Amino acid sequence: KRPNSMQLGFVIDHSKCIGCHACTIACKSENNVPLGDFRTWVKYTERGTFPEVKRSFAVLRCNQCSEPPCVEICPTVALTKGENGIVDIDPKWCVGCKSCTQACPYDSIYINEDKGTAEKCHFCAHRVEEGLAPACAVVCPTEAIIPGDFENAASRVAKLVAEGDLELRKAEALTKPNVFYKEAAPAGLEPLTTTPKDGYLWANRRDSVSPETEDFLADLMGQAQAAANGDGAAQGALEDLARTTYDVDRKVLWGGKVSGYLMTKSLSAGLILTALPLAWGAESPMAALGLPTALALVFLVITLALLIGDLKRPERFYFLLTHPNWDSWLVRGGIILSVFGALLAFGLLDAIAGLTSGGGGQALGVASAVVAAAAAGYTGSLFAQAKGRVLWMQRGLWPTLIVQALIAGASAMLLLGPLLDGIGGISSPAGPSALHGILIAGLGLHLAWFFFGHKLGPRGEEAVRDPEYQQAWALFASGPRALVLRLYLAGWVFAILALGLSAAIASEPWAAEALWWLDGFAAVLALAGLHRVEHDFVQAGQELPIS
Repeated sequence: KRPNSMQLGFVIDHSKCIGCHACTIACKSENNVPLGDFRTWVKYTERGTFPEVKRSFAVLRCNQCSEPPCVEICPTVALTKGENGIVDIDPKWCVGCKSCTQACPYDSIYINEDKGTAEKCHFCAHRVEEGLAPACAVVCPTEAIIPGDFENAASRVAKLVAEGDLELRKAEALTKPNVFYKEAAPAGLEPLTTTPKDGYLWANRRDSVSPETEDFLADLMGQAQAAANGDGAAQGALEDLARTTYDVDRKVLWGGKVSGYLMTKSLSAGLILTALPLAWGAESPMAALGLPTALALVFLVITLALLIGDLKRPERFYFLLTHPNWDSWLVRGGIILSVFGALLAFGLLDAIAGLTSGGGGQALGVASAVVAAAAAGYTGSLFAQAKGRVLWMQRGLWPTLIVQALIAGASAMLLLGPLLDGIGGISSPAGPSALHGILIAGLGLHLAWFFFGHKLGPRGEEAVRDPEYQQAWALFASGPRALVLRLYLAGWVFAILALGLSAAIASEPWAAEALWWLDGFAAVLALAGLHRVEHDFVQAGQELPIS
């Protein structure tokens, strides 16, 4: 927490802005911003039909928030808020995890691909130290960009705020932004009230978001506008929407490695959560689980490899331990995974050398189960810190992720069935029956989550973001990729039917081989659908425009 001595920020007067991009060029020149990236940029929006068209401009940038979520989520204290209120990045500590880009509700942080570190507007701190104004303010030909200290009542910006009639961009994100706008068009500040569907001026966008996704979002916005108008005419409302005709590109920064990490983490934690109850009657439960424990350890190692491999500066991964931000769930999650790995390694050694028995073995089993549940669920808190991606702020993600781990673990255990003969309760008739029950319950709960997820938007102070959440959830559950996702989920229905049939014929002496095929079929369908859900949830969360 910084002392409340200063709070530098901007007032941007759009009654004077002419959309000349001088601020953008000055910023890129002053700070050596890479081609394709921006610390400040101008968004063009238009409303109306020819010949009565009104074009508006919005100068967008970091908001130097009083409660910056990027600082909270940064795992290495690379992001800090100084005594002058500037939120800045120290590149020597940045590991390129990209979490800050997901936490920023204003889309104002980018990754410098040449350096592998995050960068953003820092109010031209090097100029401020010399008593100079930021480059964007100096070059603005109409003096539309007004920098100053909001804590100084005598400053021009403080007086403008005191006069009123200023707006904040995305105040509902509860970040307490420190960039105020005067006479800015709402479409420039509210990304979900404008559509890029009709194309851009001068140049085509890169394909970071598909045209199908943009069309789907445009239709959603038309429906929302029609509902607000109360006339139900979605097409007419869509035509009345403002159009984005010039903007910077959006990048999807968390991809297959992140969804892969979710999957391997689910398998690692799920193997322990589903195997331990079946071996609980053994003197040392973990010692009875040599193969599941070994596989859980393998999947955990893959999980850690994916996490490190997704860093832009993977050689700096140890900064999470040597220079940690304990508020970040990236750090807390790393500790949980490390403790889980230590318990798995000790459990595997116990299975080989018989180190524990009786109470010691039971305690190891309990500790392993508790930490496995934490390893499965902690990403829910990490996603909650990603304030820029409202889909991931869904309530109840911890239990959802634990259910995913149970699905993954039970599926893996069923596939391992023939290899588990002789392992206590797992090889008994009750073992497969219990796994059937876990998997059926897990799939059923997850199907219910899919159909009722629209009711799990943020609540409390963040409830004001529910309309944004509804659009994000619709993009996930009904968007362009949802047809494929629903086919995978339909596979879960067949998996449940196969598991029910397997349970029904389990006592028949002739059914041994059929049981393995039925169980394997159900397990493969369950794992394929789970991976698809996790992948689409990560991708859809990043496709909703936030600036």
